[in-house]
Amino acid sequence: MAITVFQPQNQNVSQAPTLGEQSGTFGAGVQQRKNIAQGGSGRFTNLQQYVQANEANNPNAGLLQREATARQGELGTKQQQFTTQAAPIKTGLETVRSGQQFVQSALADPTQYTTPERLQQFAGYRTGGIGDIQTPFNQFQALRSGLGAQQEQLASGLETIKSTPTALQNFIQSQRGNPALATRGENVLDRFLTQSTTSGQQAIAGLGTTASAIRQAQTPAIASQIEALKTQAQTGPLSSADVRNLITQQATPEEQYIRDINNLYVAQNVGLGADLEEDKIQYSNNVLQTPLMNYVRPQNLGTATQSSIDEAKAQYERYNQFVNQNKFLEQALADNQSELKKAEKNFSRDPYDITAGIRNAEVQRELRNNIKNLQQQREDLLNQSSGMDISKVSAYQQYLNQINKTKQELLSQYDPTRLSRIQALQQLSGSTPFTPLLQQRLS
Repeated sequence: MAITVFQPQNQNVSQAPTLGEQSGTFGAGVQQRKNIAQGGSGRFTNLQQYVQANEANNPNAGLLQREATARQGELGTKQQQFTTQAAPIKTGLETVRSGQQFVQSALADPTQYTTPERLQQFAGYRTGGIGDIQTPFNQFQALRSGLGAQQEQLASGLETIKSTPTALQNFIQSQRGNPALATRGENVLDRFLTQSTTSGQQAIAGLGTTASAIRQAQTPAIASQIEALKTQAQTGPLSSADVRNLITQQATPEEQYIRDINNLYVAQNVGLGADLEEDKIQYSNNVLQTPLMNYVRPQNLGTATQSSIDEAKAQYERYNQFVNQNKFLEQALADNQSELKKAEKNFSRDPYDITAGIRNAEVQRELRNNIKNLQQQREDLLNQSSGMDISKVSAYQQYLNQINKTKQELLSQYDPTRLSRIQALQQLSGSTPFTPLLQQRLS
């Protein structure tokens, strides 16, 4: 009640205080204006004196201030409830994001995810999907909409008390110990007192300020966290089909890489590839657009490596021809020298066997001529082949030994890291897409 001097113990339990009693500001002890007829400008009426008497201690202003504070506290409670209810939704989205990161990390580096536990976890995502984000997000939207409605209700309630006299009067009445005992006159006077005193006016204005603050209050931080999680999750795999598509995206280039392993791949790895700097000039676009590891793929080596193979083959054939000719001459020379020794040993010692001696001497002479001719031929052969380029002969021999191996054996020898990745990716896929290709031979 707005009357400062009123004491509750003076109130009759069956009747509210009556204006004019001694307990009220309008009681007999209050100085009355002596000439009520004098109502000129600047003079106070009894109501004005009533306002002045209650200006310093207007309880209704405090009631309004407490109401504003209570509504702010209620908003805090609603926000805390919102945070509590949204927490499981956030946890669910975090679980989805964790699953997505697991799948993406596994496909980026499969060799680190081949333990039984990780393979089992990945298989669960591959067959059952990672999770649903739309349903929990819809639940979150409903919670946020509910909080917004509650926020608006709190703000509107304060604004109604501020802007509607009847609402202000009803609110003040509701704060009495026994609202039903208040007379209409008391209720109107309470409202008048609140609207007329400076403290009351400030408290009424404060209702609007608090209403604006409640309406503009930011949604708890968990809301933006949930939205961020949902945005992130939208860009990643969710269903089992999404996971399988990611596996296919990783497997397809690896399958093509295995298919492209051919004699050019072997040639490059045994050292028959064209000089890398020359290749960079010839295939500059490929080099600029693809990593070096991709650059050495057979399709990027092209005719340069094939030309190197042809050159090595020619060197190999010339070298083999030289080796075979040299072996023939060496053997012929050795045979003639052996025959000469036999002829010299078998020379007839019988001075009367002239015919045998002459025949043996002719044989020896012929053998010596043959040896001389063979030695000359050998020397000519060595002179002719002194400038022979055989730099790639060893590599070509290795090339011939390698091209009948399986592609898995070649990868194991030349690129074991990639083979491990391919095999790990196959484990994650739950099938054997690479096995038939790896078992193929080049010849």
